[in-house]
Amino acid sequence: MIMSAAVTAQDWTFTRAQSLPPYAFVVSDAVKARVREAGADIIDLGLGNPDRPTPPEIVAQLHAAADIARNHRYHPGRGLLELRAAAAAWYARRYHVSLNVTSEVIITMGAKEGMSHLCLAVLDRGDVAVVPDPCYPIHAYAPQIAGATVEYYPASLEIPPGKAIAEAIARVEERGQRVKLVIANYPQNPTGQVISREALADLVQTVRRSGAMLLHDLAYADFDFSRRYAPSIFDCGVAADAVKAFAVEVFSMSKSYNMPGWRIAYMVGNERMIAALAHMKTYLDYGTFAPLQLASAWALEHGDRFAEEMRELYKVRAHALVEGLRAAGWKDVAEPSGSMFLWTKIPRAFAGKGSLEATAELIESAHVAVAPGIGFGPGGDDYLRFALIEDPPRLLEACSRIGRFLKTRL
Repeated sequence: MIMSAAVTAQDWTFTRAQSLPPYAFVVSDAVKARVREAGADIIDLGLGNPDRPTPPEIVAQLHAAADIARNHRYHPGRGLLELRAAAAAWYARRYHVSLNVTSEVIITMGAKEGMSHLCLAVLDRGDVAVVPDPCYPIHAYAPQIAGATVEYYPASLEIPPGKAIAEAIARVEERGQRVKLVIANYPQNPTGQVISREALADLVQTVRRSGAMLLHDLAYADFDFSRRYAPSIFDCGVAADAVKAFAVEVFSMSKSYNMPGWRIAYMVGNERMIAALAHMKTYLDYGTFAPLQLASAWALEHGDRFAEEMRELYKVRAHALVEGLRAAGWKDVAEPSGSMFLWTKIPRAFAGKGSLEATAELIESAHVAVAPGIGFGPGGDDYLRFALIEDPPRLLEACSRIGRFLKTRL
């Protein structure tokens, strides 16, 4: 009997993992590590990791719930009823939409997990998803991980979102294919763009006419600087029941309530999409630790003031950073309309270099770290993203460092 040669782990290819590029927030880690080893103080505005602690009132709810023994057991995969009810009440209070807590609400381990596993549940090889460019990376890569192909639409102020999506859908249909899922995100990461109710209604109707499903990421619902609440797809002027027929929306506790490490989010809307995600999750997890869910329910019911404070904080920081960059000689910097980021073109002082090289130069020469735009899509390579995760004095120090660096390029 002829035996085949021994196979080791190094002989196998990991197609799915190897097809993914380095993640946007880690591509500059090696540069930062090298500069820090030399003793430099880096002002890191790369990762959008809120710098304020979770409000102590929310933490106190976690402590109290953790002292109850039954809360340490497995719990329903769709999430505790208490948190699903709080999520439904949050939507009713803000957006005047009624949600069935049994069939139209599910708790996820953060927005990334929920969106990723939804894509695994509803997409497959041969399917097409339409996603924004630039975008939060998981919006493009969750469909690709699920086996689908991606058609980008420009996330730009120069073209209405509904029109951009319609043109992307038309390109797919011209190839003899159909779009199965459209992903949108307003207020948008990384660009800081917001959307009006009227423009969101146009976007929703565009997707509806195509027959595709819609996934809307509302993670920055509290960070529309022009109004208290950013619009929801379920309160955009299109009847909520009509939107529920083909769409879901996800909200994360991470930003509004300063709970990024807690990994709590929820998805609401179309029963069939929610059921598919719930079915997928029965194989993949047992849900989030119950005390985290109970504390999150309390935050949704009692924590609007925390979200309001965070909105004002990021609005002040955005203004300080924009003014500081302009004073430093960084031309044509526009204030973001929402989110917790500033998205700006790379200045000419970088001599036409792409975002990866510009990021490395800022870290090495100015000791300021940002996120390279290329990490957010092919249309992002002329841009850099600043996260608003430092107070104005530290932001102005970063701008001073950048100003000194830019003067060396004159």
